[in-house]
Formats: sequence, structure tokens, C-alpha cells
Amino acid sequence: MKLIDYVADLGNMDCHLHSRFSPDARGAGADAPEEIARVVRERGLRGFIVTDHIDVGHWLNYPPFDFDLYFETWERVRRDNPDLTIYIGLEVGFEEEHAEETAKLIKDLPLEYVINSIHYWKRDAVFDKNGNLTGDEWAHGRIAAYTKYLEAVIASLDAPYPFSTIGHLGFPERYAPYPVGEREMEYGLFKPLFDKIIEKAVARGVRFEENTNADGEMRLPRADFLRAYKAAGGVRPVLGSDAHVSASIGQHFDKAEKFLDGIFR
Repeated sequence: MKLIDYVADLGNMDCHLHSRFSPDARGAGADAPEEIARVVRERGLRGFIVTDHIDVGHWLNYPPFDFDLYFETWERVRRDNPDLTIYIGLEVGFEEEHAEETAKLIKDLPLEYVINSIHYWKRDAVFDKNGNLTGDEWAHGRIAAYTKYLEAVIASLDAPYPFSTIGHLGFPERYAPYPVGEREMEYGLFKPLFDKIIEKAVARGVRFEENTNADGEMRLPRADFLRAYKAAGGVRPVLGSDAHVSASIGQHFDKAEKFLDGIFR
């Protein structure tokens, strides 16, 4: 594994998208890899990073897909599209009890980019048939639920495998059943936890992504967090659509660039 440098220029690229190799994207009707490349070009992007899911220990994504076929497929797409910058990566779901197994699984893969994400931070968390994250933890309220998530993010920053980016910080906001005004993962409410995340991220030399899969609202992560991250020496986040179908590739990137310019320029 030889990951690209964490300060590499990834501007005008979609750095988080999924293909048919991800079970959830396949179920959603993901296009063929060649079509993904075509859509990236059509959207005026200079390239992309394919980051299909590996969640060791989760029934939907483990056992993993055929890694040989994955790299053969995307190497072919790269050869066939020399005008695009294409990197081959994975989105790795971190769970502390499966971290060593995950490390063994990916250590010999020719990966160029790894997103380290928290998808499951509580033992009763399950996705129902409609794709909604459910579990009793929500009943304890936003502070308790989000604290568990942020503690899991802190643990993920000590993962025993290399990674490039911390995925969609603030992820539970997508699924929390609280009303607007009571569901936000605000920096001020969780400052000690967020500051620990910033400290560890800067020390490890990994960056964040601004995940635009939030209906155009720039909150994964939010501006107040990013200002604190920048003040601590953090670098500009990359952009990731988290697309599971081609229609979502590059979604809301114009708005996201302006949002980040207001903080990092």
C-alpha cells in the first residue's frame, strides 16, 4: 500500500464515490465503472477516487468483494481514460473490535487512498430495510448519542492501518430522529471531543473531507469545527459527493468550494 501524499492536490476531483462493488451502491442501481468515468468528465471534474465500502464485521459488507477484480477493473478504466486523474481507494468502516482484522485484510492491497469512516458506533445500531439507522441510543438524546459517535472517531484516529482522510465527520446527523434545531452536532456542544479529534488528525497527518451528501447543506463537517481545525494547522479538506449513483457525482461542489474558500483561502 502506497497512499498518495495527504497534501496532494485533489482539487476539482470527487474524492468519495462508490461503484457496483459496494453492496449498497449496487442495490441502489450504480452504473458501470466506465459510465462513472464518463459522468465525471461530463461534470467538468478532472478526476475522481473510487472508494468502495469495506466494513469488517458488518453483514452487508463482509466477506469483502473480489479485490483482484476491483483493481483489474479500475486499472482498466484508468488506462481507458488518460485525460482523467483516477485513484483507486477504499472507504474503510472502523470498528475498534475489528481494527486488527481490517488491517490484515487491506495491508497488502495496492491502495492509493483510504477513507477511514465511522458507520457503526453503538452496538444496537442497525440499518432497517428503508436505509434508516435505528437503535435505542437515540432515545437517550443528542448529547449521549453524539458523544458515543465522537468517541468512536477519536478511537479511529489510532487505527492500525494507514489512511488518507476522515470520512463524513458528523455522520449521525443524517439519521438522527431529532427535529431541526435539536439535531445539530455543534462544535460548541462537543468542544473537548472535537478538539481531541483535531489534535489527533493534525498529529497523524490526515485530512478531512467536506462530504456534500447533505442536501447541499455544508455540515459534514461544519464551519465552526473547520475554523478550529485550520487554527490548529489543518489543511483544506477534499470534496466528496459520497455518490452511490452517477447522478450524485460532484453534487453541490460549487457551493462547497465557496464554503471552503470562506475558511481556508
